[in-house]
This record gives sequence, structure tokens and C-alpha cells, in this order.
Amino acid sequence: MGKSFVGNSSSDLLSERYPELIFLLNFSSPYEAFLEEEFIPEFKAVEVFYIYGIGGSSAYPSLKKWVLEKKTRRVVFLEDSLSAIERFLSSTYSGEILRDSQMFLSYLEEPYKKKLEEIVSSYPVEHIFIQATNSYRKRPQFEELCLHLLRITTVVHARTTEILKSHYILANLMRNISRWPHSFLANRFQGQFINVPAIICGAGPSLLDAIGSLKNLHDRALILAGGSAITALSNQGVTPHLNIVADPNFEEFQRLKTASAYETPLIYATRVHPDIWNTCNGQMGYLVSDTGGVCEKHFENLLRIDHQAVGPELGMEALSITTLSLAFAVEMGCNPIVFVGVDLSYTGMQRYPEKVVAHSAVDPKTLEENMQASEKLLRRKNIKGEFVYTTVKWVMESECIASFAKKYKNCRFINATSGLGFTDIENSSLEEVSADWKPIDLHAAIHQKMQLYQLDPHFNTVIASEKKKLHSSVLRLQEMTLRMLRLTHEAQEASIPTAKMILLEFDFQEELALNTLFPFLNSTLDRLLDPYEKRKKNDKEMLKYFLEKYTSWKEILEYVVEQNLIR
Repeated sequence: MGKSFVGNSSSDLLSERYPELIFLLNFSSPYEAFLEEEFIPEFKAVEVFYIYGIGGSSAYPSLKKWVLEKKTRRVVFLEDSLSAIERFLSSTYSGEILRDSQMFLSYLEEPYKKKLEEIVSSYPVEHIFIQATNSYRKRPQFEELCLHLLRITTVVHARTTEILKSHYILANLMRNISRWPHSFLANRFQGQFINVPAIICGAGPSLLDAIGSLKNLHDRALILAGGSAITALSNQGVTPHLNIVADPNFEEFQRLKTASAYETPLIYATRVHPDIWNTCNGQMGYLVSDTGGVCEKHFENLLRIDHQAVGPELGMEALSITTLSLAFAVEMGCNPIVFVGVDLSYTGMQRYPEKVVAHSAVDPKTLEENMQASEKLLRRKNIKGEFVYTTVKWVMESECIASFAKKYKNCRFINATSGLGFTDIENSSLEEVSADWKPIDLHAAIHQKMQLYQLDPHFNTVIASEKKKLHSSVLRLQEMTLRMLRLTHEAQEASIPTAKMILLEFDFQEELALNTLFPFLNSTLDRLLDPYEKRKKNDKEMLKYFLEKYTSWKEILEYVVEQNLIR
């Protein structure tokens, strides 16, 4: 027989807000009454404060004061014991917490990952803090829980931000797609450098130690660099064979404008910031990588560029140019593949090679105060067994590379960097591993293949025609948005959505531009503006939802039209 919670006001609130929890509590183990533990919150400049242990509810008065300072703040109690949740219902502040729209309760079941993804998707913010109650702090799963939460937050925030800012990335995509007809298709390099050694260069502090060796290996290994590594290498007299760029932010231009590898072939993803073209004069190679999303794929299909993307198999945690360079080296058939300057840690408390990249030194105190999930400071042992500072994003990258390498048993991967290293990837010096490499005329081979794999210059006509269609579709979306806002304001008097509004939303969702340029924006706005789908239960909530959503669309589409992005 199930338990009865009738007559308990906190249970009624729990049933209303978290009905699935009431169901689960029917099967929880018996419990004994307990004294509420004291919990003192460590308040930080964050958007979401996670508390592991519902015993932290004893701090409700101070937590309430904190969330009231900003309406966007949230407190999320994470609890993995149903008995503790049942005890919470009879605690002092249970009713206030269950009524508070800025406070949430989440029950965690093993394995935690799926539930954490669900929680983070509801609050996809960047700045978070995790604290455990005194009784939960020493639990062996706490450290693992923290790292899971930070990693998931990093991925979900990055993905959500890209969707919400898709109109900014659209400016990059439209300008760079127009460069396809003047580029070679880098994916045609597949299998063209079988058993040619490749050196993947990062911009870590240890890169300086490899400069001398890299200069001597220019005719014996394919040297690949991306982002800051391009600047660091070229300013030390090392010119990579291939530069790879993908960062959509203006910082990518700032990095490259101080480099001196002007004539080096540049492999690019369509999302890259287009100002970079002012920093180079070499041949361009377009890389199908799925980093430009549905819009990129739409134009690829239109032009029958049907090569398999490079990079997706790395997984969602592959967020760096190093991982894309690795996938490209494997695609080309390179073997062995050596990592140089990929420290993934603050070696000697430097971010970049000292005296090569400006502002290289870092301050541990400043790093510890950074509440960005991806930049959360961690202490880990490096390949020498010494403790070093690293970050969540670097731990993710290390594990991502290690997992990727395991899939390619026939390829030898070597870490020639003194930093964090990679599980199950051997460590060696660049001098030792390259001792038997033979000379190869790599420049001639690259030049020949670039000429052979040029894309069709006549793509220009097709691209221009499709952009006109998309521009017309954007104008129709803009007109529909304004009409929807007018209808919503009119319907507010009667507090009832009209049939015209429902039909208009169907038309909006069918537009070419919506599904090509902003395929996930509509559903993301739905999730963020109405996470509990109140619009489906209440006409007033439906009108509020329409007003907020189409006001957001109005601003986005105005920006696209005013900036003339579809050009």
C-alpha cells in the first residue's frame, strides 16, 4: 500500500509542482525524524547556485535574499535520496521553497548524467557555483557530480548560445559561403597523406621547447596549426604547412593579424569570422565539418558537395581547433600523429608561450574567481606526476582526444607535450619520435592537390540565386512577426488566442528561412520562455508566450534585414 500525503500542505505543493516526485515517494524507504542541519551558503557572482543536499534548505532566508537581488538568479537543490526529500516536506521552509519561482528541487538517480542534462537545459547559463551541505560534502560522488555538472553546463551553454546568436553567426556563414567557388575542397585530401607524420600544434607554454625541432622537421612531417598557434609558430620562424581556422568570434581575426604566415594555405570552416581574409593571401580550402549547422548543409546539398563531415565523431565536448585539426589529420591518413604545445594546463602559470603571445602570464587568484563553468580551475597531475592547474574545458579536451584516438588502432598517437597529457596515449619527445622520419616534398604535394580539388567557380550563380530566395523568405517572416504581435495585442483584451494566431504560427514554422537559417531557434525560445509549457494549459499564458517569443523574433529579424546579412 502506498504512503498517504493527504493534508500536508508541503506535499500538496510538491504534488502540484513535481508530480513525478510524489509518485516516487510512495516507494521510498521509511525514515526517522532528524534535526535540520545548519548550512551557510558561499555566495558567488553566478546565475545558478546548485546545492547538493536538500538539507541546504535551512538557509532559505539568506538564499531568498540572494535571488531577489536579480530576477534571473536560480537556486537548484540536488538530492539523490528520496527519504531526504520526504523529510524535507516537514522542514521549516519547505512550503516557502516549493512556492518560490526562483528555487527548484531536482531528484538525481544514478547515473546522474541524463538528469543533469535535463536540469542544465532548463538553465543553460555560463556562470554557476556548486556547494554541498556539510553531511554531503565528503560523499565520494560529490566530486564526480561537480565535474559532470560543469562539463554538461559547458556544452549546453555553448550550444544554446550559438542557437540564440545564430543571426550573428549567419553573417559569417553568408559571407564565407560566397568564398566556396574560389576554394579547394579540403575533404578531398582524404587518404592523400597515408603514413605521412603529422604534428598538431597547440599554443601552450611548452610550444617554445619544440621550435628548434619543428624547424628541422619541415620537410619530414605535415605541420598543422590553428588559432593562436599560427601566430606563435610564424613569429618564431616556423611556417605550418596548413593553417586551420573555425572560431566565429572577432578574436580569431585579432589572433591572425599578428601572424606572419600570409601565404600558408588556410583550411576554414564556414562559421569562421570573415575578417580573417584580410590577414592572409594563401589558397583557401573549405572543410565540410558540420560546424555551420543546417544553413551550411543546405548550401552543400544545393551544390552537391556530399563529402562526409570531418569532426562530428569527436563528440559534443570537442570544442577546440586542436580537436578539429586532429580529425583532419586522421582523415588525410597521417601516421604517426604527434601533439606539440597542447599543454591543456597552465604550465609555469602561463597560458601561452612566454614572450611569444602577449598577456601570457596568469594569476591563480583571478582564475579561481572565474565562475564560468568551462574555465573552472582544477588541480590535476601532469605526465610527470606533478600537480598543475587546468580547467574543465581542458579536461574535456584531453578525454575527448584520448577517446577519439582509441577508435584508430592502426594509427600511432604520441604526446610530445609536458602538460596534462592523454590517457593511453604514449609520451615521448619530438626528437626521439622523429629520428627515423624520411624527407618528403610536402609543399609540392599540397600544391598539386589544391589545384586538383578546386570547387566550381560557377557555384557563384547558384549561391546568389538561393540567397535571393532566403532574403525574400526572411522578409515574409518579418511581416508575419509584426502581424502576430498585432493580433496578440488585440487578443489580450479578451484573453483568448484567436484561430488566426494559431494558423499564422503554422505558416511561420513552414518558412524556408526559418528552417534553413534558424532551425533550432524556435524550439529553444519555447524551452527558455515557457519551460513548463504553461501555454498549453492557460489562454493567458499562451498570449504571454506569443508576446515574448515574437518580440524576440522581431528584434532578430530586424537585425538580419537592417544589417543586410543575406548577401
